[in-house]
Amino acid sequence: MVMTASLKAQDPIPPASTIRMEKRPFAPVAIPTDLGAHGATVNTRRGETIALAFDGNEAVFVVRSGTLMLTVTLPHGLRQVVSLFYPGDLFRSAFAPSDAGATLSVVRPGEVLRMRWSAFSELASSDPETTDYMSSAIARQNASQAIHMAAVGRFDCQQRMATLLLELALRTGSPSSCGGLIFDVPLSRRDMADYLGLNADTLSRTMSRLRSSGLLSHPDRHRALVPDIADLAKLTPAARSLMALHGQSTAEMSPFTTV
Repeated sequence: MVMTASLKAQDPIPPASTIRMEKRPFAPVAIPTDLGAHGATVNTRRGETIALAFDGNEAVFVVRSGTLMLTVTLPHGLRQVVSLFYPGDLFRSAFAPSDAGATLSVVRPGEVLRMRWSAFSELASSDPETTDYMSSAIARQNASQAIHMAAVGRFDCQQRMATLLLELALRTGSPSSCGGLIFDVPLSRRDMADYLGLNADTLSRTMSRLRSSGLLSHPDRHRALVPDIADLAKLTPAARSLMALHGQSTAEMSPFTTV
């Protein structure tokens, strides 16, 4: 199955009045309350690396708060940020490719539930709520990953940056007292460049253009403010798919199509 975008860069995005943002931009997949009794709660720190194995066994990590980042390092020091995991997301050790120098690290502090995969699998086989959670979380993560792959493979540098910022706004944003959405930007410049497949200079120039155009500002080091989410959405052909994936109402917006 090959994924193609139904939108071109020049396709019109509906005006701001047709993009309706809920008061809370995104509600994560509900984590079953009983999961906590079967695993260990880990309070994470920014920059911390999380071991992929738990007492030598395959592990599952459920993100309750904060953000995790999966990175692989290939031969000759080639580094790629592969995935981001937000509240409600699920990560299994087997998701990381073997012999690829995979690292799971914390880019935004929070709380993670860690379980042995065997215990989680056994629970999922007998508890419909856990089964539903696992299916929903993995389905949404796969859809998000497909959008990211399309962006890195087909979008220009500004479109890639806008796609990441829109995702961050939808996943971590909240209404600002001065209008617009304020949201976390947990990645360093190097991490953003490695996630988007850009070099550092291109990333810096792209961010500067967005700030000078008034589409983006930085109240502090790890947060950003977007005055108008519709203006940001106009910059990425993935806007329709991202907003639909994260439960936002958009008028006349069609998602990516598959052929």
